[in-house]
Amino acid sequence: MIEQTYEAQLYAPLFYSSAEGRSVRTQPILSATALMHAIGYRYCGLEKRYALVGDDATSPSYDHLRELPLFVSDMRPVAVKADERTFRSTDYRSERHFTTADPDVAEQVTGGKSVPEVLERSGAGWQTIRRYSGLSPGSTFEFTVWSDEPLPERPSFRMGIGQTGEFRASETDLNQLVLNGFLLEEVYDLPTETLSELLERSDSFKRGNDPRLQHFVGVDPKYARETIIPEVS
Repeated sequence: MIEQTYEAQLYAPLFYSSAEGRSVRTQPILSATALMHAIGYRYCGLEKRYALVGDDATSPSYDHLRELPLFVSDMRPVAVKADERTFRSTDYRSERHFTTADPDVAEQVTGGKSVPEVLERSGAGWQTIRRYSGLSPGSTFEFTVWSDEPLPERPSFRMGIGQTGEFRASETDLNQLVLNGFLLEEVYDLPTETLSELLERSDSFKRGNDPRLQHFVGVDPKYARETIIPEVS
């Protein structure tokens, strides 16, 4: 397979659900599952799945990623600014919602300040407001792609909630390799013995609160090329 390493720069705010709850936070390492979808949509004709119901909505399958003619690393943060903020809430009675980047407006709606009169008189039921913490334009990442056909020298793609995060990338030399544990174990079914050896061939292992956020950091590139890539290609 053809190996290409890129440095990608973010040109629009990125909000990605690394952690859910009242605060939806975007972690600096971006998952390879999201990157495979983004590149698949842009360059491989991957079909978008707009509506998931039942078990598919809560436990989505990623088996379709195995059909793509490529495999990717996680997006390793090179220089990341995580100071984007926005707030969202929903009026269930009228099925309206609002989004604001102004903390003062958010505090008004949650009751931190007086609720605006128009909302008080409507009797609308508001959900607990959610705070979205994202990554700012100018943030840069490094990632590696192994593919049957070469990608462009300067690929572009979108990621994140609402596909707001716009990336433009250019080729660079491999610095540090980060591989996604969920992708290797759950999607490509690598055996436990191989994953254990991969851990020994990595500098560290970062575990997130979501199964997709398990990262082998600082993987030996030679071991990845000789052992891991043949298993997933």
